[in-house]
Amino acid sequence: MTRPSRRLPVGWAVALAFDFLATILASLVLCAVGLLLPGITEDYGPATEPTSPTALAFFLGALLLVSSLAGTTVLLSRAATERPRFLALWCSAVRLALLASVAFYVVYRIATVEAP
Repeated sequence: MTRPSRRLPVGWAVALAFDFLATILASLVLCAVGLLLPGITEDYGPATEPTSPTALAFFLGALLLVSSLAGTTVLLSRAATERPRFLALWCSAVRLALLASVAFYVVYRIATVEAP
């Protein structure tokens, strides 16, 4: 088996950096929404903790984002051949594209609702 080159092309390195930042930012936003949602909807549990199923869904989404980032990191760092490395890079690119499209959609919806 041939070991893949440890150096990444510049384009992939930049994409991985943006993917990391976007994933961490999106997971932090999801956690913040999960924390604020029970206060907005006045749905506090017995010990004033967020127990709303919607709030828990936001926390689960943040956990899934961070775990997918960790999985990509493990795949990329322990790649013995080119195939796992290729899979990790494309998973990262797909996650970044999904996060960017969701962010674009949210900004678009805010702009169209606010515009007269």
